[in-house]
Amino acid sequence: MAVQPPKRSVFSGLGESFLAVLLGNIIYFALEPMLPPNLQHELFRPDFGLLLDFLACVVVFFAIRLLRAWFLTPKE
Repeated sequence: MAVQPPKRSVFSGLGESFLAVLLGNIIYFALEPMLPPNLQHELFRPDFGLLLDFLACVVVFFAIRLLRAWFLTPKE
């Protein structure tokens, strides 16, 4: 009989999302001064900087999920 993986709680996904947004924004704002002006985010405007910030958060989120799956998957 196959071993069932433990169910994940809602709070673990919330924590992953929070960490991804936090780290993604830190990465984006650390790199922002080096970006060309059209990739820098202006407050209260949808622009390419906002899109780049969002993509940084998405990349960090999937990196967290990948690392979590890699380290928490039972080895046989």
